[in-house]
Amino acid sequence: MWDFEHLSATPRGESQMVAFRDTLEICGLVDLGFVGVPFTYDNKRGGGGNVKVRLDRAVATNAWRNLFAYASVLHVPSPCSDDVAIVLKGSVDPGPDDGKQRRYELFWERDMSLPEVIKEAWEAVGVVHNMSQLGDALSKTMSDLRLWSKKFGNITRELAKSRTQLEELMNMNADLQDISRVTDKMNELLYQEEMLWLQ
Repeated sequence: MWDFEHLSATPRGESQMVAFRDTLEICGLVDLGFVGVPFTYDNKRGGGGNVKVRLDRAVATNAWRNLFAYASVLHVPSPCSDDVAIVLKGSVDPGPDDGKQRRYELFWERDMSLPEVIKEAWEAVGVVHNMSQLGDALSKTMSDLRLWSKKFGNITRELAKSRTQLEELMNMNADLQDISRVTDKMNELLYQEEMLWLQ
């Protein structure tokens, strides 16, 4: 594991670091700390070629910290990048998904069993002759899709679990194959999350 100081080993690097620290002091900025993996960059190479370092930091004034006392900085590992995402989390929690929304989710289309679920739900209603029956057919289809979609779980929660798992694997320098398995799952979940945001 490398730390930030190794990057300033040259005289020029040292002078740049001194200037950077002076700037922080003059502006009254302090490091907000972080929660998560102790680095923000990982070149993801194996063995002695692996480099992990905390390059990026979140800073703020004490006045800002007093206004947002419950804010925290998270280091969130990404399956798509050598850099760890830095997330500033506020104190407002949107709360758990109450499951009351009734909508068709685009990411469902990646599942091969979707057409069959829709077909069976629609056929269970029978022939549609008027708007009332059409409403019943749509309602039955959405009801069946809601039950079927439970197999995906709560995407936000599943993504958080996968991030935690990836973070643990990275912290213990796990086998690249294990990390790859988790990153593949995370990539699928990230796609699903992106589709939710698009909608």
